[in-house]
Amino acid sequence: MSYARDRHSVDMEFAAMSDGGENSPSPPPPAPEKRRGRPPQAGPESHRQRVERLQAELRDAQAALKQAEEKRAMIVGHACLRHARHNIEFARHLAAALRAEVKAKADQGTVADLLAVEVAPPAAG
Repeated sequence: MSYARDRHSVDMEFAAMSDGGENSPSPPPPAPEKRRGRPPQAGPESHRQRVERLQAELRDAQAALKQAEEKRAMIVGHACLRHARHNIEFARHLAAALRAEVKAKADQGTVADLLAVEVAPPAAG
C-alpha cells in the first residue's frame, strides 16, 4: 500500500502545480485605451469658465491665422515684385490690379512706383 499512497501524494502535488486555474496567476488587466482629443478637465467647469476658455482658444487661433496670412502675403508680394522687375507684361498686369484694388491715398503712395508702369493699349485688330 505504500506504493499507492506515494502515487496518490505525487498526483496531488502535480494537481496543485497544473494549470487548473486555482493556483496560476491571473492575467494582467488590459491597458486602458488612449482617448483622442483634449484630455478631460480636473473638475467640472462652469458655463462662464467654458465660454472664457473657448473665447481664449478662439483669440489664439485668430492670432495664429493672422500671423500665417501676413507671412503668406510677404512671400507672395516678394515673389511678385521680383517677377515684375524682370517681366514687363507681368508688371503691367500687376499695375492694373493695384490700381483696381488699392484705394487709400497713403497706400497708393507706397506702391506708386508699381502703378507708374504704363498699361499697353489694346491691340487694334
